[in-house]
Amino acid sequence: MQQSMNDFMARHAGALQLGFVVAVVGLALLLSISLRPEASGPGAATRSNAPAVTVVTPAATPFTPVIELTGVVQARTVTRIIPQVSGRIVQVASKFRPGASVSKGDLLFIIDPSDYRLAVERTLAEIAVARSDLARLEAEAAAEREIWQGQFPDRPIPDLIARVPQIAAARARIQSGEAAQKSAELALSRTTVRAPFDARILETQLDVGQVVSGSAAVGSMFSIDSLEIAVPVSAEQRKLIGTVSGQDVSIIGSVSREGVIDGKLARASAALDERTRLGTLYVTADQPELLTAGEFATVRIAGENMPDSYRVPAAALTSRDRLWVVEDGQLAGRTVEVLGREADMAVVRVFDDASGIVAIPPANARDGLAVSIRGADGLASSGNDAQRVN
Repeated sequence: MQQSMNDFMARHAGALQLGFVVAVVGLALLLSISLRPEASGPGAATRSNAPAVTVVTPAATPFTPVIELTGVVQARTVTRIIPQVSGRIVQVASKFRPGASVSKGDLLFIIDPSDYRLAVERTLAEIAVARSDLARLEAEAAAEREIWQGQFPDRPIPDLIARVPQIAAARARIQSGEAAQKSAELALSRTTVRAPFDARILETQLDVGQVVSGSAAVGSMFSIDSLEIAVPVSAEQRKLIGTVSGQDVSIIGSVSREGVIDGKLARASAALDERTRLGTLYVTADQPELLTAGEFATVRIAGENMPDSYRVPAAALTSRDRLWVVEDGQLAGRTVEVLGREADMAVVRVFDDASGIVAIPPANARDGLAVSIRGADGLASSGNDAQRVN
């Protein structure tokens, strides 16, 4: 009998082991089911796994963006100082030095006028000779007419006898001499070089004793009134500013001074920079004498008023212009136009916010993700004051 039992166990050992494993698995499954929370209705299992989010419902309010840009002060044009006559420098004004400011009509330098004075005296002498010749010829012509009329009263006097060609030539020499006199006097006046406008001197190395020619520059200057600020601007910022039509702007602290000076938005460039793809705005200052060419300056420009905008938590943006709303119990992505910032809030153009904007999106946010709303907060504007946009 014992031998038969041993034979039976040997033949059915595998089946017994399999049955034991199945029994253990079944027991574990029963325990798991018994410990699971009971569902409270249809779809309760799905909702229990949905992440809870907080939504905000912003109010539409006006917004005026203030765009703050940094540009470089530059002169529209730089004038090269080239003498119109040649000669040796006999005087250089103390103001004619790099960095100095000069007013219109201020003396810059003087070229030796001696040769040009002699040229004027020479033309005066030539005119005097020509006038003397004219007087002699006219006297001779009068005498010849008197003789001719006595001898040939019925015949006209020939031009040669009446000295007509000679008198015309003498008069032409007088006119030529007077033109030469004006030219010589003009050249003489050009030996004294004065500032043609209110300006600042950029560079010069001119000094007494140097010989200058009428084709070489001896320095450069720019008009103070030509100073303006060239400000790079992106397409987004340009859109916020709107049409350039002489808007008032503020030019704030720069290298050379403190405080704020007023200015105007003068014009916009006709083309984008080929490398940066940015446009350029040109700003003029009401007090250009306070600017220094080459310095950086910050310009604050009030943009176009936005009649309707939302203020949303900055944390709601998962990228520069992307946030999430709850729509029919699911997440739905929205691409928004960001107009500016206010502390920890982002100002965006009004859009369809469905059941509310997710204040802090879950890490696994995606379109169609089922969510439950933990709570809803109203979010109104802090006012319609202009806000800065960098």
